[in-house]
Amino acid sequence: MTSRNKTHRNTLIKHQRNKCCYCECDLLPVNTRNHHGLHPRSATVEHLRRKSEGGSNAIGNKAVACHECNLGRGATDWLTYKSLKMGELAA
Repeated sequence: MTSRNKTHRNTLIKHQRNKCCYCECDLLPVNTRNHHGLHPRSATVEHLRRKSEGGSNAIGNKAVACHECNLGRGATDWLTYKSLKMGELAA
């Protein structure tokens, strides 16, 4: 991980008050593991608009998500996924 990426991650964690951008759970430190691998609440950096869809590496296109949400989002756009996680939309 580059120094810029670490700086982005730390800035995002602070800005988001150590909460997942989707489910708002309290995040565990980056790379926290349990006996199954990466802990579901481990902090990960998420590209809101995927790079494959033209999204950039700029900090404005990134957020910090728990590992579980980062994996669970799949092909869903970030705002729809956030609404689903917060119970604003039915699955």
